[in-house]
Amino acid sequence: MRQLWMWAAITLVAATNAVVLAGVAYNRSGEPEALVTLTERELPLAYTVEENSGVELRLDWRQHRKWSSYPEDPDSTWFDQKKLETLGYDCRRPISDPSARLEYEKALPRKAFAVLEYEGEAWRAWIAEAEKDRARIAAQIGRQEATQKDLQQADQGLDRLRRTDSRLIAVDVGLDPAALRGQYPDRGKYIIAPAEVRLTIAKERTEKHGAREPAHLRGFISSILVNYVTVPTELRNALDFVLHDRPPSYGPHEPRYRVTVKYGRRHEPWIEAIHPIK
Repeated sequence: MRQLWMWAAITLVAATNAVVLAGVAYNRSGEPEALVTLTERELPLAYTVEENSGVELRLDWRQHRKWSSYPEDPDSTWFDQKKLETLGYDCRRPISDPSARLEYEKALPRKAFAVLEYEGEAWRAWIAEAEKDRARIAAQIGRQEATQKDLQQADQGLDRLRRTDSRLIAVDVGLDPAALRGQYPDRGKYIIAPAEVRLTIAKERTEKHGAREPAHLRGFISSILVNYVTVPTELRNALDFVLHDRPPSYGPHEPRYRVTVKYGRRHEPWIEAIHPIK
């Protein structure tokens, strides 16, 4: 009986490995769904471990111009109620109805596909907005409405945005990856990745100039489902100078390497090449 269980376990492991390998082969067959060259800004080191263990890079992406823990951040204006409805959310009941508000607050996440734009119009718009913020603060100093510390923080934020922050920005979501690819055909600029999305209620707010924005429904991307990519053993030597960095450089810094990433038929990534940035 013990031998029978042992052979059953071996068979199960072999079958599982065969399924995994078949999935990998299918994902990498044919033309890549996307072929993008990113840098350490978008694919920082996830962690470093001992010599015989794996190394992963983490996909770093953005969906809000200003860092915020609140998904109702007004910068994500494209993910509105209409977009939620295209993802299958029923948003017909007004949020002024207390029972509807409770229903919306309990809404479950949904699977979808996110469009991530690399170094495109969204990223340039963020820089332009940061430059406007900096100019506004500089003007406020003359009216004693802001301080030099405020200006220094704005300068630091603008500098990070230009030199070290990720340039991979979420610009759209949908249920049909083929339809999204039709809208965003540049496979070297747009990644279409499986994601999880959520509905939230953006609270009523009043801007400084007095304009009032009522409470409304908004969506946000809670996660990209494949957010890590393993560095192949044969490419690890290209990262030796980063892996052996002591102490590790976890803070903002100029990118030190460039990574060519392919996305396959299952919209899952793998690394094709890694090159140091000299």
